[in-house]
Amino acid sequence: MYERLVPIFLILLAGVVWKRLQPGGIPVADIRGALNSLVINLLAPALILNVFLTSSPDLTLLKVPLAGVVVIVAGMVACLLLFGAMEKLGWITRPQAGALILATAFGNGLGAAVPVIEGLYGAAESIRVPMLYDLLATIPIVWSVGVMLVARYGSEGPPAGMGLVFLKLPPFWTLLVAIGLNLSGVTLPESVGSAVASLGMAAVPLLLFLVGTTFDLSNPRLLLIALPALVVKLVGGAAAGYFAASALGLEGELLGATVITAAAPSIAVGIALSERFKLDSALFSTVMTLTTVGYVLIAPYLQQAF
Repeated sequence: MYERLVPIFLILLAGVVWKRLQPGGIPVADIRGALNSLVINLLAPALILNVFLTSSPDLTLLKVPLAGVVVIVAGMVACLLLFGAMEKLGWITRPQAGALILATAFGNGLGAAVPVIEGLYGAAESIRVPMLYDLLATIPIVWSVGVMLVARYGSEGPPAGMGLVFLKLPPFWTLLVAIGLNLSGVTLPESVGSAVASLGMAAVPLLLFLVGTTFDLSNPRLLLIALPALVVKLVGGAAAGYFAASALGLEGELLGATVITAAAPSIAVGIALSERFKLDSALFSTVMTLTTVGYVLIAPYLQQAF
């Protein structure tokens, strides 16, 4: 069952080991910053272009981000109720509540769902689902409502204009262009397409490696606090994804891929946001580690179920 996901575990492990050893003496934060910039500005756009321009047009896919919005809104409401209650009971601090909301309500479509779905389904067309979900639902909501929400739990409010950050991200605009080209039947010259495909192939392993460098279970006391987030993220996310996608008429492989994407683990950018707004970044990293490992383990079962 897990044979096709072994490469994912190995690349995640490579990121963990690199963080531990730091070859060359370069701080892992510097490595992460440089690779993030490379992926966001070049490799991810190339991956998006290649996938959409080599796939058959399918208007049904436009229902995927609608399902994503439903799942994310439902997740935000559930997190506010659950972690808000835990805060009022004195079980967690306010910065911890903010970190748990950030880690649980939003999923890592590009960094986790893309490689997992590619490994499970094989066909390149399947990874259009997490791309659409992530870039047209998760990212716009994270950088608008999400940022404004979690900032209330930290010591500093969001700076002006942060809610429009997603409009500056190349993958967002590349996706819109790629959808337009795909629906219009435009194809790239073979030489250009080959170059784009080669660049895009590098995006997925680098995204996984970056996720691995964020893993942190150094504080065992945070594990108990993180368990409710693990359940909400994986079980609640998958359930919400199923009901939302089914209600919109998605079925077959599209339904399964949407459910798997809805259960995707915590967003990697959440670490930077936690530090920016002075949330509990150690707790966020713990939740991200648990949800990522748990996600890869349950994804094959979700594929079989849906």
